[in-house]
Amino acid sequence: MSETSSMSSAAGSTDAGPFHAAEIAVQQRAGVTDEADRSGRRGIRRYMPEQHRQFFAEQPFMVFGGVDASGQPWATLRVGAPGFVSSPDARTLRIEGGALPGDPLADSWREGALIGGLGLQPQTRRRNRVNGRVSSVNGDVVTLEVLQSFGNCAKYIQGRAPEFISRGSAGAPPEIEHATELNKSDRALLARADTFFIASANLASEANLARGVDVSHRGGMPGFVRIDDANTLTTPDFSGNRFFNTLGNLTHDPRAGLLFVDFESGDLLYVAARAEIIWEGPDLAEFPLAERLVRFRITEVRRSRAVLPFRWSAVDYAPQFPALKPAQESDSSVWRKLRIAAVHDETPSIRSFYMESIDDTPLPPFEPGQFLPIRVPVEGASTPIVRTYTLSDASDAQRYRISVKRQGAASSWLHDHLSAGMHIDTMAPRGAFTYDRSTTRAAVFISAGIGITPMLAMLQHAIAARTTNAQTKPLYFFHGARNDSERPFSAYLKELADRHADVSMHLFDSDSNAVIDSMSSSGRVSIAALKRLLPFDDYDFYLCGPDAFMRDLYEGLRALNVADERIRFEAFGPASVKRTPDAVTSTTLKQPNDESSNAARQPADAVPVTFSRTQRTMQWLPKNGTLLEFAEACGIDAPSSCRSGICGTCSTRVLQGSVAYDGPTEADIAPGHALICMSRPLADENGSAQALTLDL
Repeated sequence: MSETSSMSSAAGSTDAGPFHAAEIAVQQRAGVTDEADRSGRRGIRRYMPEQHRQFFAEQPFMVFGGVDASGQPWATLRVGAPGFVSSPDARTLRIEGGALPGDPLADSWREGALIGGLGLQPQTRRRNRVNGRVSSVNGDVVTLEVLQSFGNCAKYIQGRAPEFISRGSAGAPPEIEHATELNKSDRALLARADTFFIASANLASEANLARGVDVSHRGGMPGFVRIDDANTLTTPDFSGNRFFNTLGNLTHDPRAGLLFVDFESGDLLYVAARAEIIWEGPDLAEFPLAERLVRFRITEVRRSRAVLPFRWSAVDYAPQFPALKPAQESDSSVWRKLRIAAVHDETPSIRSFYMESIDDTPLPPFEPGQFLPIRVPVEGASTPIVRTYTLSDASDAQRYRISVKRQGAASSWLHDHLSAGMHIDTMAPRGAFTYDRSTTRAAVFISAGIGITPMLAMLQHAIAARTTNAQTKPLYFFHGARNDSERPFSAYLKELADRHADVSMHLFDSDSNAVIDSMSSSGRVSIAALKRLLPFDDYDFYLCGPDAFMRDLYEGLRALNVADERIRFEAFGPASVKRTPDAVTSTTLKQPNDESSNAARQPADAVPVTFSRTQRTMQWLPKNGTLLEFAEACGIDAPSSCRSGICGTCSTRVLQGSVAYDGPTEADIAPGHALICMSRPLADENGSAQALTLDL
């Protein structure tokens, strides 16, 4: 019987699972056999979902795994303008552009060859897998028949964005090096590596549906690839999707192909090795988060110099890892302790806390407007309370500053207990309410009370960017308080306005007895005040403050025909700001469990989403993607796995509002819940955005 007919027969059998015997053996040892079988049968398809097909076509590179003539697996990259990978139908993947110089698989893309593929978008931490067989080769165009397709979770992916650049003249051949062990420059690259890819294979006919080549991603903090000697590496194996495709293949055939990318030079380092899985022993203690280790005995090393045509943005380490700490020294959670460097009273009720790293390592950078998650050991609480406070100063690698108003148990604890020299648990900064660096429009920052904190960070950044880039667009700053003594940073704001002629400062005091000076006015920040003080122009508005304050300003700005997308806001606590989108342009998407009631309803263009457990309300816009992507961008801990509506891990209770789905889902959805990995806020029956509240 031919391979094709054998596989077709297996696919038609209800007993044929997606894993081969060695994968199942590893699953058994890890104690996840039933879980993996259930997830695999539901999540591993014989075709690509529409979401995956579109995703592959949007990427400028894709990772592939294959085997050479000797059976040695290699991982490699193919690159091109988005669209170089396309999908004529759900069972076909088409790859154009040819191999990069020095690709060890360049001669292995022949008809019948088994290939593993991984689509990865580091800047969004999305990835999807596809395994198949080469059905045709026409010049530089390779067509794959899809045999397996499934999604992967976002864990351990380091955020960085690629940008195409020229790599010198077309006539200059790149330098290709071959060796049998790591040299000094190879070891330096591996020592600072935070990402690599691994190819493995099981080509035995008895593997049935699971026969083929797999290529997988591995991520960790610099140092997670331990260089034991010039021919030996040891790496941790973290908790993943529990399929154990790589370890199963390595159990069957220990040959592996590792690929390391030098994100600075564009070099690709290919390593052929034989793998040994280490299930237990003292070595595991050296790798926090590791559930087991893999030791690689190197047999060959190849380096292709400067062949990758990308410039990469600065790395944004995955939230699973303590920020900027080597794996050997890191804590086993995502929390990192910072030292309180200083405490300063801004007003009688607002106090600023300055934080610095304990070991003098640089602090992760942040976007103006983002916040810092903090864990507070409040008395009487069984576990620490997690709260988020906006960073109130410009990004500084040496110090963070948060400015906290005393209101509630957590903030009161900070005021009463936190002093210089103490330590506090924090995560890396995050949040979707940020200053738009790309706009050419003038910015108007409007806040009241403690809502000044993100506005101040944005103003400082905008001033610095204008000074550096010789920008001349004006900046307008409005803030309301009861009086000047209750306005945080009042003296500093006035000093900024004095030093920068293009900063128009407007401070409002609602207390009728307040002392008014040249930069302040009596009353409250209002639409009438904006109309009086803002010259007619095209602006981006940023709002932050109490609920009623923002509602009045938003509705007033919309009444003045300010485009909805140019009004950005953040609320503290549940907000009742109801957006009025300019036009509904999204394609109608039905909820899978209620087709009739939603047949005429569409995803909203913009909507406030409240995460109930942290009482934080953020503005969702279509560019923010799915509710899972939005929650992650806002620093909300949202469980997920397949990210394609299969596994049900991300099922979340919807407390208010409705959602629409990006495509078909397979997981069972409990009443009152939504799969946030595939959903977006839904407009009401009148096409207007409605507030959405999630139990997160």
